[in-house]
Amino acid sequence: MSDLRWSDEHLDHLRTCGDPEADDVILDLFARGDDVVRAINMLMRDLVENNDVPAASLPAGARAYFLTAGLPGWADPERIALGQQVFHRYGPLVILLLNTYSLPVCYAAAKGAQVLVRTGRLQSNPQRRIVETAQLVVDVMAAGGLDPASDRGAGLRSAQKVRLMHATIRHLIRRDPSWDPEFGLPINQEDMLGTLMSFSVATLEGLGRLGVELAGDEVDAYMHTWNVVGAVMGLQHELLPRDYAEGRALADRIGERHFRACPEGQALTKSLLDMMDYMAPGTAFDGVPAEFVRWFVGDRVADMLAVPPTRERSPLIDLWRLFGRVGDLLGDRSEAMKQAAGLLSRAFVQGLLLANRGGQRLPFHIPTELRQVWGVNWP
Repeated sequence: MSDLRWSDEHLDHLRTCGDPEADDVILDLFARGDDVVRAINMLMRDLVENNDVPAASLPAGARAYFLTAGLPGWADPERIALGQQVFHRYGPLVILLLNTYSLPVCYAAAKGAQVLVRTGRLQSNPQRRIVETAQLVVDVMAAGGLDPASDRGAGLRSAQKVRLMHATIRHLIRRDPSWDPEFGLPINQEDMLGTLMSFSVATLEGLGRLGVELAGDEVDAYMHTWNVVGAVMGLQHELLPRDYAEGRALADRIGERHFRACPEGQALTKSLLDMMDYMAPGTAFDGVPAEFVRWFVGDRVADMLAVPPTRERSPLIDLWRLFGRVGDLLGDRSEAMKQAAGLLSRAFVQGLLLANRGGQRLPFHIPTELRQVWGVNWP
């Protein structure tokens, strides 16, 4: 691609760039000497356990960050509302794509996968991480989720929290003597761009492959909404793609640079597949998530991630037989995938609502209106 922003030289430079505003907040916490452990533990507890952040419990720097950080000036409320309407209609499919397309392509980027393994949580507690990531998507894409003036603006707060968690991880890992500088700065601007494209471009592409036909302004609005989220989470504005085509080209460019087979990416993918099999109720869906991953990412990337090959007797076709849909669908794999996606997506969202974390029910919240539209029940 010809865009100089995404030349090898520039993207290599972006691998040295973090997020100065959030990094300064975390540096201030670590500068507290003997109080650093208490300060970091307090911040992480508040970020993870509270829907809002109790201002009185935070150090001054962190408190100021939450009080002043907001949407970028170029954010368009009408485009955000339209992007959120897309999620309103197709949320279960979006969450399915998050786990069968977006996260796997993140794991395929070998250098970025090193950070995910270092944090440990995707392997030691993949259920918790899946739920937290899905919650972020629900928070930012629900109606009003990015409105600073709305009491429903959980998405803005969630994105701000994740930004500080990233800064904490960046601070700790970059000071680890075992970290290989060849991987770049942990959670750098290029890796954040790649992740953003997996949430926007990959989702839009996946919806299209599942037969969802969006109007041009809806595609533009969905991209804009995720660009706003990316800016809130510390991405440089000038790096954000102007439209879907530019985003698709950027995603392909990053894939060319970084998709490689590595043990870390394969371990993360296995944990994800195991957890999806576990969270989908019953046994009818066993093996189906892996089939979806392979279908979305393609055989080349699926092989890098060691996704099990599709068996001659497909679990997806067995699933479809179970629901009585046979005949022509057996010879039309694409149509079978589209139909089965609706079944699996709602079953998976229901599994998220029933999931447990540390012996307690996970606080996965879907607004009542969305639960009614999507046809999922509160446990």
